[in-house]
Amino acid sequence: MTTCDDLRLGGELSSTGIANGVSINNTGLSVADWSGLLGTAGITGRPVEVFGRPGAYLAGDRLGQPRFPTLNMNITGWDRLGGTAWVNTQLQDNTDTFLELLTNPDGEYLEVDMPDTTSRFLLVQNLDPASISQPKRVRSMRVPLFSPFPYWKEGGAQDSQTIATTTANLSVGGNREVYDFVMVFAGDGIVTHNGLGWTIEVTGSGGVVTVDLTTQPISITEGGMPANNRVRRNNRKWGWLVPGNNSITTTASVGFTWRSSWS
Repeated sequence: MTTCDDLRLGGELSSTGIANGVSINNTGLSVADWSGLLGTAGITGRPVEVFGRPGAYLAGDRLGQPRFPTLNMNITGWDRLGGTAWVNTQLQDNTDTFLELLTNPDGEYLEVDMPDTTSRFLLVQNLDPASISQPKRVRSMRVPLFSPFPYWKEGGAQDSQTIATTTANLSVGGNREVYDFVMVFAGDGIVTHNGLGWTIEVTGSGGVVTVDLTTQPISITEGGMPANNRVRRNNRKWGWLVPGNNSITTTASVGFTWRSSWS
């Protein structure tokens, strides 16, 4: 069983990582058992919903199923921010803090620090009841969570690389495919994934064109305005990266940003 250094719930995601997440593995809130948190999501042949993007689905062969992690928590009256005194009111404060995070209808980020000092995150919701047992000195909660998107995403700063009219490798970490990344074309040009065979072409542009695969529907803009008519592709299956080296050829300067994925 993998034991990790910290676990946080909540916060806001940006290009540099998740900020303001609340630690839930400390003196006041602590993980009683890590075994229900990590592990494979399994495989499905059906499209997978992309959580946080209403109506967005991934379609492909043998994608991961929705994930159902479980938080097994202990809640005490110790000050989770480092105080030394046990206070009965703090027990309730810690409980309320935790329950508030669980009841956000938009979901919250669940971020875990791995033993190798990297971090990974999911966007999760608490859909099923989670009752409190032994509401005295130590409260225990078993909280079932749900994440329609199956893969843990890389925490910290996102990866980025620019390829300018040449062939180069995008080095992608993790152990699963990346379907949500961004390409920024300096102007007209073609991107070809030499290993997977897909291509995307921007033509007729007057400047920078952004192809954002993190939204649904896919966002294609030029100067902040919709520009779907600027893009051509050679196959309905296009726009994903695999773990390891991805050989990419471009005929224009194209910037890529992405986060690696783990099963």
